[in-house]
Amino acid sequence: MTERSRLLLRLAVVASLAGALGGCESISNLNPFGEKETALPGERRPVPPVAPQPPATVPQPLS
Repeated sequence: MTERSRLLLRLAVVASLAGALGGCESISNLNPFGEKETALPGERRPVPPVAPQPPATVPQPLS
């Protein structure tokens, strides 16, 4: 690869990343069908923790 093609490749990567990151916030408000989002029916409960809580006294390492 020549120096010019490397520069163009870098610029293309930076431009595409900037466009992708810049569009993340604006795309969330896009609703092409104009429908209002409604919450699903049902009771809301918190998700239980996946791992058990560590014990109150944690043993110290030997070394």
